[in-house]
Parts: sequence; C-alpha cells; structure tokens
Amino acid sequence: MQIKVILLFCFFVSCFSGHSQNNCADFKNGTFKFIDKGSQRTCILTRDGDRQTERMEDSEEVYDFTIKWVDSCTYTVSPTIETVRRKKEISDLGTMTVKISPVSDSSYIHLVRVAKSPKFKRRDEVFVVKD
Repeated sequence: MQIKVILLFCFFVSCFSGHSQNNCADFKNGTFKFIDKGSQRTCILTRDGDRQTERMEDSEEVYDFTIKWVDSCTYTVSPTIETVRRKKEISDLGTMTVKISPVSDSSYIHLVRVAKSPKFKRRDEVFVVKD
C-alpha cells in the first residue's frame, strides 16, 4: 500500500511539474507588466530573445538587460554595459535569478533573487500586455 501511495504521489508531481514547465514558453518573449509594491508604479518588461528592457510606465528611462535561460522556467538577468554606464548602482546588485510560475494564459508569478543579496526576495504577479 505504501508503494502505491508513493508512486501515485510521484505521478501527480511529474504531471503537475510537466504542465507548469510547458506553460513557461508562453512567457519567454513579449511585453509584460506588474505593479511595484514599494512605489505602486507599473513596471513594463519587454523580453525578446536574450534581451529584456524595463521601464516604469510614467518614465522614459529604460534599462536593458541580458537574459540567459537556465531552464524552461528560470532565467538570469544581468545589466548591459550601457545600463551600468547610465545607472552605476545597478551593477552593485549583480546577477538576478527569476523563476516563473504560470498562473494562467495571461499571467505568471515571478520570484526574483539577487546574487549579492541572498536575503532579497521579490514576488510579483506579472501580466501579459496584449498588442
């Protein structure tokens, strides 16, 4: 009986994680937005290939990052040289790791961790911006 329960648990975990992994592909490229909890401002993210740009909705200032996909739902974010030149303190953060957990076809939760600040964690629901 114990073995059946363990096998059933493993089956459900593998089905759930496989489903989640497949849905992350929908969020690799496109335009997304979330509300920054600290400032209550809307942040716009645009991902295209290995680039991500970020800006606040009410600002013209844009930050560019290079992204590298670690797996289908996790990527790392590093500021480009141009971004560091404009805003030197961004380089102090180091590499950020972002884990995506799909919620629906039009949103996901991202969990952000910063290499140089192990206690830092950020969790936001991010929404797809339709064209």
